[in-house]
Amino acid sequence: MIRVENLTKSFNRLTALDGVSLHVKRGESFALLGPNGAGKTTLVRILSTLLRPTSGTVAIDGIDILEDPVEAKKRIGVVSHNPFLYDELTALENLRFYGELYDCEPEITALLKEVNLEDRARDLVGTYSRGMKQRLSIARALLHDPPILILDEPTSGLDMTSRKDFYRLLQQLKSRGKTFLLTTHYMEEAKELCTRGVLLNKGRVVSELDLTRPEEELEGIFAGLEG
Repeated sequence: MIRVENLTKSFNRLTALDGVSLHVKRGESFALLGPNGAGKTTLVRILSTLLRPTSGTVAIDGIDILEDPVEAKKRIGVVSHNPFLYDELTALENLRFYGELYDCEPEITALLKEVNLEDRARDLVGTYSRGMKQRLSIARALLHDPPILILDEPTSGLDMTSRKDFYRLLQQLKSRGKTFLLTTHYMEEAKELCTRGVLLNKGRVVSELDLTRPEEELEGIFAGLEG
């Protein structure tokens, strides 16, 4: 579903990505782990068609993002640490607005029920907790029913209770066959949601990860990173 081959991205003299390759299978939950500055966000922006790579190729569900970025974008939904919602609108109004941008007619009530917000549908989003906003951002990402969800540090700033609620929601979506790409700083989060991943450092893949291994073994890989 996601195929990245020898991807590089440079900003003047800074090389943010240096020959990154990875493959994510249909229905798989795949983690991108690494310290700040590893290149995770740059990779996500390229996958989301927001940045053009310097070199290399990226295919989303078989579609080359450089040849047909509009079609590739239809295959993905993005959830980031910033919900990108309008506080002065209700949940219903937010989803209707984004539905018009996607040029789709989703079952908004059903989406709100799926993320456990049907009782707050007519409340201003500005009155929501951060955890509620993140659940609404998932509903927004699902408006056009994409097969792939890109989750860029989605639980950053959430308390433990909200994080666990978020995990349960994502597990439900996994059971529907959605493909996940998750970036996170948290090893326990990667293990909770994913079975495989890569460790990025200084723009390179330094290790492929079997996330079914014991956490202490995986933490040892992190401990060996420089900087």
